[in-house]
Amino acid sequence: MTYDDELIGEINQRFTKQPNTLYWVRIVFERFSRVINVFFEHAEINVATYSEYIGEYAETEKDRMRELGKRIERETNVRVELAGFEYK
Repeated sequence: MTYDDELIGEINQRFTKQPNTLYWVRIVFERFSRVINVFFEHAEINVATYSEYIGEYAETEKDRMRELGKRIERETNVRVELAGFEYK
């Protein structure tokens, strides 16, 4: 089992499909610390967003994060947002 498989398992475990709740995964490249962080986020209507740290990748994995995001969407039905990847 790879780290990607463990991450997808973690997302599936947290995705509880509650009514009036939005779920998504945010993959953030921290350009100063050179780390890619993965967060599972959810928000109910009229309630603040709740964000949970669920994983981390090294900067060397940066080029495959779009592919990983598509895989997460396909296997979990949770929307994925990429942040900070427009910087070189």
